[in-house]
Amino acid sequence: MFKKRSKFTALKAVAFIPVTAMLAMGTASAADAPKTLAELIAGAKKETTLRAMWSSSSLAGGKGFKHVVAAMNKKYGTNIKPKFTPGPSMTRMIAKVTREVKAGQPGSTDVIWGNAGGALKGGKVGILRKMNWLAYLDRQPLKWKGFDPVSPGGFSLASGGSLVGIMYNSDMVKGDDIPKSFEDVFKPKFKGKIASTPYAAGMREFGMPDVLGNDRMMAFTKRLTNQIGGLMRCGSVDRLTSGEFLMLVFSCGDQYVNRAHNSGSGEPIAYALMKEAVISHTRYGSVPVNSSSPNAAALFVAYLHSVEGQKWMWQKAGLDLPVYPESQMRKRLLAAQDAGAKVVMNSPQWLGKQGGYRKYRKSLEKILKAKRKKK
Repeated sequence: MFKKRSKFTALKAVAFIPVTAMLAMGTASAADAPKTLAELIAGAKKETTLRAMWSSSSLAGGKGFKHVVAAMNKKYGTNIKPKFTPGPSMTRMIAKVTREVKAGQPGSTDVIWGNAGGALKGGKVGILRKMNWLAYLDRQPLKWKGFDPVSPGGFSLASGGSLVGIMYNSDMVKGDDIPKSFEDVFKPKFKGKIASTPYAAGMREFGMPDVLGNDRMMAFTKRLTNQIGGLMRCGSVDRLTSGEFLMLVFSCGDQYVNRAHNSGSGEPIAYALMKEAVISHTRYGSVPVNSSSPNAAALFVAYLHSVEGQKWMWQKAGLDLPVYPESQMRKRLLAAQDAGAKVVMNSPQWLGKQGGYRKYRKSLEKILKAKRKKK
């Protein structure tokens, strides 16, 4: 278990070092990380409250957080009280925690729920605790070629995922009009009736060197700006269900559609994966170095890997992790792979090897936002 004295020493020390030097501090502060699940549970039993801050649309928001903490308490015999505060995007949350750690401030969250880019950056700047993640799981994940669920340095653990593709209004897009490839979105009938995102969702990953390449997706994005009617956020599903737009090219993931179908809401939304490539947009659980309940935070992440945790996450959040046999994402990825699509599990390791990801993403965003300014 983590020792309180070590935590406060780390917090005090971090106020006097630059962010670029935090990696050494982060590794040192994790020297006493629990080595087994039993040690982690023992440490969590000495903690009282677990605070979380992320978007209300992530992991079913505050209601979902409370459910998972209650289930965790029941499974492991802990008595943790949940405290949830709606927060900013995953990218902004990493920036917020970085500022807090640099200033030597207590964390505004004890556990981080983020994406592969955040896990990569958080590990590099040293704001995350190194954990013995796989030792905390009550079952071990299956192997997937080229994918390690533990981020470099042991700072984060992949815990869920969704697939990048096209989300569309199923009442208005039917039959042969349902897109199957990138080229399908350029049908004349769709001109001015489809949307993209201001942050280049999909294009930024599809354009990586070992998927479809920078040049191909840069050309695609430039063509797309003449086809779209506007920009929207991935979570603004009502702009599709209302008929304002017919489809979103591309969505951050299919979790919105999965949630709607699982709940039986009857919303007219559906999802299409592209025959050229499918990206699994992976979500990561991490513990910041200034967490006040690091053991409970790691236990929260570990619970999500249990059979019951994965089942709940699929039903309520529309996510699961493809490295477990019951995974719905796994079935879809394997089917896409068998059909000839290039399949990639997005991870900090993968992003780190691509080179120029951030610069390329910003170039795509500039093209898309120029369209919005013209309107």
